[in-house]
Amino acid sequence: MSNLDPYRPPAAPIDTLPPTEPVANCPKCGANVATKVGYNWWGGALGPKLFHVVKCGNCKAQYNGRTGAKLTGVIIGYQAVVLVVLLGAWLAFHR
Repeated sequence: MSNLDPYRPPAAPIDTLPPTEPVANCPKCGANVATKVGYNWWGGALGPKLFHVVKCGNCKAQYNGRTGAKLTGVIIGYQAVVLVVLLGAWLAFHR
């Protein structure tokens, strides 16, 4: 017979960190210390997920964590697509 207590909650180690993906070096300072971004002003909650945005721990720059590329072109393209979709929706509802 087992010594498991059905009324005791399961125990899990709380001092271990979750596994992280390798991150590209920062294009601004070259450091390899970055955290994932969950929300930002240009992409809301969806943009950082789509473009793998991370924030450098040294210089606080945001960049693509997989490629190490800057986000200027991505921001312009993303905002252009959002603008076209909103304009199309506005035209569709006002005819």
